[in-house]
Amino acid sequence: MERRIAITGRGVTLPFANNTPDNVKLMMDNLYQGVSSVENVAPRLEFLKDYYSQLGSLFPEDYKFDAAKIGIHPKEVKRLGPSVKYAFEAGNDAIVQSGFLDKITDEERERVGVIIGHGLCGIIEVEEQYRRLLREGISKVNLNLCLRSLPDSSPGFMSIHYGLHGPNFSVSTACASSDTAIRLAGNAIRSGEIDIGVCGGTVESAAAMIYASFGQMGANSGRKDDPKRASRPYDRDRDGFVIGEGAGMIVLEEMEHAKARRATIYGELLGWCGNSDANHVTAPRLDAEYISRAMRGAMRMARVNPEQIAYINAHGTSTANNDGVETLGIKKAFGDIAYKIPISATKSMIGHTLSSCGVLGVIIALESARLGLAHQTLNLDLDHPDTDENYHKDQKGWEKFLPCDLDYTGEGPRKLASKIVMANAFGFLGHNESVIVSA
Repeated sequence: MERRIAITGRGVTLPFANNTPDNVKLMMDNLYQGVSSVENVAPRLEFLKDYYSQLGSLFPEDYKFDAAKIGIHPKEVKRLGPSVKYAFEAGNDAIVQSGFLDKITDEERERVGVIIGHGLCGIIEVEEQYRRLLREGISKVNLNLCLRSLPDSSPGFMSIHYGLHGPNFSVSTACASSDTAIRLAGNAIRSGEIDIGVCGGTVESAAAMIYASFGQMGANSGRKDDPKRASRPYDRDRDGFVIGEGAGMIVLEEMEHAKARRATIYGELLGWCGNSDANHVTAPRLDAEYISRAMRGAMRMARVNPEQIAYINAHGTSTANNDGVETLGIKKAFGDIAYKIPISATKSMIGHTLSSCGVLGVIIALESARLGLAHQTLNLDLDHPDTDENYHKDQKGWEKFLPCDLDYTGEGPRKLASKIVMANAFGFLGHNESVIVSA
């Protein structure tokens, strides 16, 4: 018998949803109200002073990591970089909500895995310690540099803190990383390797090299004087994404295991699929062939047809090529049904959270199904959709015009017809992930 997978916990930490009793609820409230956490961050990031892109959805300067709530000793906090702190805040919420720690034996802890998507982990600390090296010499570099920048720091620290003895590791598939983590945890539960998987993704972004690495490609929005309207997925005047940061974590659990301990079940992980464009280091394949195959593969595993998908939380980055290609991929995967499915792009409000965007999309899709309501996509000019090829004739960055002509929920939140939903995430170097959950 196939092992079904329950979702028994979920947690997030974001610039507009952190350090509250229920960050997930606050996040959804903000999304439904159309609240954007994007701002001009140059006043507090000196390196952006004269740069063309000065926007971010970053944690406020007064953000405090609540180590006491999680039970982490102050001495241990010194070893944690921002990415790990964000993962802990989201992960602790998910683990506490799931309640499995109090219900499993020491032996069963060997069947709990921790898999977390990471991108440029520890980059803030690496930058700071390099400056220190130049100022004071190599002997003055902080002894915690290694631990703060190791890619496996989040799953490693969390496994140690909670005493979880199953497999723990990080995965990096660029902006698809956290959905890859979900897929790997799902596979491990289905195969019987583990019974519970704590999985998701985290990212820290307030670093010069983060801004430079994407900015030098021209991927960042230059609307520094209009921050709230800068991230505009699927709009014809989109000019790049806004860098975001934060974390999302979920607890996946074999269904009968969850029922046996009378866990609250928030949803079910029905299907997933990952593949590769194998085409270009940054650009998606323009025929959207493997993006569409990822969506079809997820539907095939979930045993649902296109008509049963009530909503798609899209990757929607606000870049020239991604939005048109994803639109084409949805049309190829869903056929005529594509025009009837509400789609929303969370990045219009929280920016692009890179290695954590996938799991955030899954959590938001799940909550949308549970609440029966999809959030809107901000900043869409509904009177002038991106359907005129001539509009982009003399603009740079448009490799091929692909119309954005689906229903992106631009007019406001939308009621959903069923409880089965999809979330997509795509990453540089061709990574494609699609996940289907039900409430």
